[in-house]
Amino acid sequence: MLKGNILILATIAIVLGISGCQNADPGTYGLYKNYRLQSDNKAYAIGTNKIAGAAWGASNAQEAQDLAIETCIKLGGENCNIVDINGSSVNY
Repeated sequence: MLKGNILILATIAIVLGISGCQNADPGTYGLYKNYRLQSDNKAYAIGTNKIAGAAWGASNAQEAQDLAIETCIKLGGENCNIVDINGSSVNY
């Protein structure tokens, strides 16, 4: 019975933790949701301080990356890096 209660509490903690991540910065999360819906020639950048920038509708993927980094920095992002190009994750 104790193991069952611990499992239930752990599941609740995980669910609350996940929902907390989504609500921690609704601007960044909302931007990413919107970004995912856009067509190609898009890029998404995020800074180490969780400020993000995105671009879509660019003439090519490189231009989208440059614009996403520029937007991230203008919004106050620190050490902004591209994390997604045209819907594919990027390791940096």
